Amino acid sequence: MPTSQAFDPIRSLKAAWKLLMQTPAIVLVGGLLLWFLESGASGIFQLNFRLDGLQDLRHVGENLQRTFDELRPLMLILVPLVACVGLAFFALSSWIEVGFGRAIESGLRTGRDEIGKLFSGGDRFGAMLLARIFTALIQIGVAIPMVALSLVLAFLASRGGPEALWVLGMLAIGLVWTVVAVYVGLGLFLTKPIVALESCRPSEAIARSWKLASGNRIRLLWFVLLQILLSLAGICACCVGVLLSAPLTFTMRYEAYLALTRGEQFPQWWIGSGRFPFDEPKPEDFGSPPVPPPIPPPLPPQS
Repeated sequence: MPTSQAFDPIRSLKAAWKLLMQTPAIVLVGGLLLWFLESGASGIFQLNFRLDGLQDLRHVGENLQRTFDELRPLMLILVPLVACVGLAFFALSSWIEVGFGRAIESGLRTGRDEIGKLFSGGDRFGAMLLARIFTALIQIGVAIPMVALSLVLAFLASRGGPEALWVLGMLAIGLVWTVVAVYVGLGLFLTKPIVALESCRPSEAIARSWKLASGNRIRLLWFVLLQILLSLAGICACCVGVLLSAPLTFTMRYEAYLALTRGEQFPQWWIGSGRFPFDEPKPEDFGSPPVPPPIPPPLPPQS
């Protein structure tokens, strides 16, 4: 299937919804597990920092230091706890990610709601874990220069530099970092589906994702933007809609990759034909009426 069609967000959303109606267990259970493990793990690190006195932006460092001093007595407990829970969530989500991709492919192919496939990713667990670590390191490497420039500007502002210049500099750094981060993120967007569904090393999956994204980042951007809008709609629906929007967004990523790489098989799959692979063919499926088998001649009488 052409890239423009595979990453058509409306087409992919319709296919994900159709799969949800046919195989609700793998889509809902798998999608919600991934949503909880990934968003829950990141949410653990969100502390309620009280940054009072932001009227003078040069005092941000002092406020951060005061907040750190307030939390220092709890650090010996919080840091190991957060690290252990975060690593456990990260590892578990990597295992479920492989099984979810396989379950989605199986559902698209057969129309069967085989929830056990969600937990079948043990053989690719290590590859998924390494691939996610490598992509995280790449994204951190992109952010390091921007953080360094921000610290330089903050240091100059603390020395009495013009506050307007500091604000403009931070806005410029934020804009540049956003563009670069989006460009790199879109290049890594297909790493997880490739690791889950293909037999390749993590580095090969990252390289293949980057190659597939080359020349197609605008299409991928629209695809991701619709997923973001879908997630926001779920949040606006009293947050209950997230229970539906999150599984759909996870499913769309795998469905779109399968459409791109195996789209020519979709007419024979359940998603294209609407028929289970072991259903008996119907007479109208043939170009001409079926020919009845020949009648065997009668056996000669035995003496």
